[in-house]
Amino acid sequence: MLSSGTTLLLGFIVLVQMLNTTMATNCPLDLSGSNFTLVASVCSNQDDIGKCCRYINAFISVSVSRYANATSNLGVPSDLAEICLQSVSKTFELYGVPPNATVFCGLGTKIPFNYECKEYTTVLQMVQSPKFTNVSKNCMMPLSMESNCRRCLNAGLLYLHRLVGAENNMSFSTCRDATFVALASKGDDISALDMASCFFGVQGLSIPQVVTAESPPLIAPEASPSPLSAASPNQLLPGIGFKKRQHPYRLTLIPAIGIVVTVFSFLVLIIMILLIRKKSKELEDSTIPDGTSWKAFPLPIRNCHEGPSSMFRKFSYKETKKATDNFSTIIGQGGFGTVYKAQFSGCFVAAVKRMDKVSEQAEEEFCREMELLGRLHHRHLVALRGFCAEKHERFLIYEYMENGSLKDYLHCPGRTPLSWRTRIQIAVDVANALEYLHFYCDPPLCHRDIKSSNILLDENFVAKVVYLYLLQSALKY
Repeated sequence: MLSSGTTLLLGFIVLVQMLNTTMATNCPLDLSGSNFTLVASVCSNQDDIGKCCRYINAFISVSVSRYANATSNLGVPSDLAEICLQSVSKTFELYGVPPNATVFCGLGTKIPFNYECKEYTTVLQMVQSPKFTNVSKNCMMPLSMESNCRRCLNAGLLYLHRLVGAENNMSFSTCRDATFVALASKGDDISALDMASCFFGVQGLSIPQVVTAESPPLIAPEASPSPLSAASPNQLLPGIGFKKRQHPYRLTLIPAIGIVVTVFSFLVLIIMILLIRKKSKELEDSTIPDGTSWKAFPLPIRNCHEGPSSMFRKFSYKETKKATDNFSTIIGQGGFGTVYKAQFSGCFVAAVKRMDKVSEQAEEEFCREMELLGRLHHRHLVALRGFCAEKHERFLIYEYMENGSLKDYLHCPGRTPLSWRTRIQIAVDVANALEYLHFYCDPPLCHRDIKSSNILLDENFVAKVVYLYLLQSALKY
């Protein structure tokens, strides 16, 4: 009798384990409604491989947001990641997406199934993180309008720049996807797809729905007045009494409007006086080091210090001049301008690039460079720390690379030769930077001038590529 009970107990335990194993083998991500036909067409074209990766990333992010809506987790558990990789890969292959496309895009690695960002693992932790409320406020639906989408992306870039800092591009991409999931998990599928189109720059993520006669109308008809509103006290009062209450209201409104207009005009007058005085002072003080007055170059100052550049610190002309010891610490010079070593307050050492030529073309290049640099984030690209735009002067403040350029170690006598291990690591660092520019920028950027003088080394001999010359390629194409 005891033996029979033990056998039944063991059989029950084995059955429970088999059920748990069967349940665990299912990936919880939901890809239903995805427009696989479109992504298969895009991924079949070798020239659209970057766009293909963005579509795959968008599909995975939307499915993770659905999972987060149900569990509040920023992705599937680690023990299900491999199962989801096999399941999702088979699904993409079943719908005609080439297998080499998912491998090239890094499905499971560069496009993970768990968006753990820094120490945040749940939607609640992301939402309660510092400055996330600013992202939520700027990412209100709908994002299909270009202005709304641009404002949302700028707020997200600023939040991620503060959260991730100068970490590698993988951390930045994962935290970007975590930000999307935290926002999209609070809405329905339509809002999640709309937000994904903005975040990843793709369209047509869902299968177009066929509207039938049974489908509810997209725009609800205007509601008729309810019995309560129809029988409101205002409508029950006689018409004469209603007019009597409106008459003193008009008498009060007219003087109020006059007072507001008078106060507004007075404030505008004060602002104009202050601006005129400030402009006069700038014209008196704005001279360049060689004695030539900027009054000879009356160029308009273009307002390009918005959008991506808002995440950079803005330095004044006075502190930039002081940090460079009156522009005497020259460490480099070229056709684009002069580079100075600067010591800012707080022991902040930087390299300051100054635009030499004062022209409308130089102003346009400065603004475009600011817009482009706001989109580039990689640990092997020289980072932009801030800018200065005053008195017709234009400066870009980059991080300072302690060990100079690779050319100095390869060709200058007296330098200690680099070990083979260091040289191989430098080559790998440069390859990572080029991979980021070619495959993870939209549009892809081509450097076109990789040479030892454009590869800088920090104090730990980590290589970073100077991307001054690729800007010219980006502007031409």
